[in-house]
Amino acid sequence: MPTTVTQLIHSSFRLIGAIASGETLETQELNDAFASLNQMLALWNTEGASLVGRQRTVMSVGGTNGPYTLTTRPVKIESASVASGGIDSGLSIVDSAGWESVPEKQMQSVYVKVLYCDYAYPGPASVYIAPVPRLGGSLEMWSWITIPQFGAVTDTIDMPPGYEEAVRYNFAVSLLPEFPRSQADPSLPAQAQQFKAAISQLNASNHMKSMMPPVPAAAA
Repeated sequence: MPTTVTQLIHSSFRLIGAIASGETLETQELNDAFASLNQMLALWNTEGASLVGRQRTVMSVGGTNGPYTLTTRPVKIESASVASGGIDSGLSIVDSAGWESVPEKQMQSVYVKVLYCDYAYPGPASVYIAPVPRLGGSLEMWSWITIPQFGAVTDTIDMPPGYEEAVRYNFAVSLLPEFPRSQADPSLPAQAQQFKAAISQLNASNHMKSMMPPVPAAAA
């Protein structure tokens, strides 16, 4: 039977003993808990190991170093490359200072070396590349996929295996400072940490960074 956000929230409150089985939260308490739950998920979305996966984005590039507008704002671009003229160039992903240090952004080359994303909020975000691919090409990026925040307490929860339990226990732990007199099991924090560590370990194995040294690009 699918779980709703309301059911998950009540389950977390039961874990800390703030309510008994069969009891329900008042509307304002439920709304406050709903906001706190989404805040916790937003924090998890900044942690690469807690994310649900990676998303591949491919777009055509050429004629300019940008901006190339993305349809969604990524949390983080983890890796990128440009395929041009039969050559696939891995890109160094730099911050704004790194982008400004590129001396000749409009220089053309077969080999593209640098990518910068402005991570504009709320979006849309844009990316820039240098040098400009002389023959045009295709930019491929892999970005973190976030855990979607819930839109309403009536939403049905749809998460990969293991995530719902990790969210339920960790949300219960996050409630403890506001309910210091609750009768929580002393082992609750350790259990919550164990559940989160399990999904982090799975993600680490699914998205291991390559141990191969980068291949140096030939001169343009």
